[in-house]
Amino acid sequence: MTDKSYPAKILLFGEYTVITGGSALAIPFWKYSGHWQKNEKGKSLGTFFEHLETIEGVDLTQLSEAKKEDFTFGSSIPQGYGLGSSGSLSAAAYDLFFHKDQADEITETRKVLAEIENFFHGNSSGMDPLTCYYQKPVHIQEGTIELLDNIEIPKQLKLLDSKKTRHSKPLIDHFKIRLDADPDYEVDVAALSKFNSRIIAELIAGQDISASFREISSLQFELFIRMIPQKLRSIWQEGLSSDKYYMKLSGAGGGGFFLVYEREEGALDGLIDIG
Repeated sequence: MTDKSYPAKILLFGEYTVITGGSALAIPFWKYSGHWQKNEKGKSLGTFFEHLETIEGVDLTQLSEAKKEDFTFGSSIPQGYGLGSSGSLSAAAYDLFFHKDQADEITETRKVLAEIENFFHGNSSGMDPLTCYYQKPVHIQEGTIELLDNIEIPKQLKLLDSKKTRHSKPLIDHFKIRLDADPDYEVDVAALSKFNSRIIAELIAGQDISASFREISSLQFELFIRMIPQKLRSIWQEGLSSDKYYMKLSGAGGGGFFLVYEREEGALDGLIDIG
């Protein structure tokens, strides 16, 4: 059994617009992580292991041994918070139970990871487990996947805990339905996608992202109000009005963590540092 750990992840930019082919940037987040453990009765992964058996490339011998030794996944990653709890487990499963070729391309790895994570979400993009598996920032742009070695996360970027869990599928379904039904909404989402591409480029280049972050915060409040818990809406608006901080989703929204850009340090209490 490996003693390797697999981190949580943060989707910095690209929520929802990545579904329409837009850019996205996710980073590993080592404040939380998961690892394999064994002989943990009462925490069976039986149905998950059965799912793995259906995926091409699985090492059935290794998987059988894990079943015999009651392998489970010990994780500190909160579930329903958008931090990739299922992505971490999927990355660990791929690492331990699947045959890999040195010639495998990242696109093929993403495909298998998505199949693994489908167990939890029904239709995974594979981006979360990809970030957890490679343990590097993952940048998707125009369908191309790039692993980034060194990007500096601005100290102003922090997480706000909504203290509420959520299920992403109903929110994503709502987005897709509205996108298909409302041409004006589609135009607005395309505008948001352009800002996401711009802010990712700015962050990678080490430039000031505050203006782009503000635009994204304002657009998301208009487009994704359903994804913002009621108790956070006035806080979100206050940030835009005062220019002391800006908020945005971090993942599907609805609960979990939200991303904050603090223009004035201490503008909000209880924030969690990312770096």
